[in-house]
Amino acid sequence: MVQAVSTSGQKQAFAAAIAGRPYFQALLGRDLALWADNPGAPTRLFTVDRAALAVGGTTAQLCGEPGDWEELDSFLRFVGVQALTTSRVPPAGWLLRRNLFLYGLPAGRVLPTLPPPSGLTLDRAPSVSTIAQELFSDRPERRDHFYSETCTALAHGFARVVALRDPEGRMVSTVGAYAMANGEAYLAMGETIAPLRGRGIGGWLIPTLANELAGEGWNVTFLCEESRRHFYERLGFAPMGQYGQYEMKTTGI
Repeated sequence: MVQAVSTSGQKQAFAAAIAGRPYFQALLGRDLALWADNPGAPTRLFTVDRAALAVGGTTAQLCGEPGDWEELDSFLRFVGVQALTTSRVPPAGWLLRRNLFLYGLPAGRVLPTLPPPSGLTLDRAPSVSTIAQELFSDRPERRDHFYSETCTALAHGFARVVALRDPEGRMVSTVGAYAMANGEAYLAMGETIAPLRGRGIGGWLIPTLANELAGEGWNVTFLCEESRRHFYERLGFAPMGQYGQYEMKTTGI
């Protein structure tokens, strides 16, 4: 049965479903802390038998094995979910959009880093509005969701975002730990502007933030696509597992 998380018992069940599950314990742990008691939250939380579900806009995250996939499928269609990230393979009716590979850096470990990029300045409090616009300029709904979610997470200590600026003050690269909970810091949104890609800028910024977090006792994780695996392995991150992002098959296809 799909139930909105509101009671103490439901919160405990949600927390139990994500405990010890890399990526989910960070992302959904943050969501549980921020949104469970907020009816107007951009992310809605649910328990599904022994699983935990978070729905934000047209995307959803599922941790665990739901007992009734048919009921869950109907619910996801009803609330308008189009993409589902999960460690489980859904039944017929869902098509694999892409494989997502989990990488990490254990707490206390250190990645090798190159010298800082010449002429660029590290910004430890970049504008979330600017980042949202750069990342999602063509997706206003996703941009607004990201902005609201990130500002709230930063305000409550569940996120950390850094950027690099050029001598004119323009942001040229960014990455963030957008979910920090249950001893895990989940990295995402690593991006460098197109004219400066291939110069090692992201290859300096990402390990720098990862080392900082691991040095503070956080287990650092992130998801990437197949095409980016070599880049992150070259930086020294270790593979940890594989998840999938699925899209709902529309009726009649």
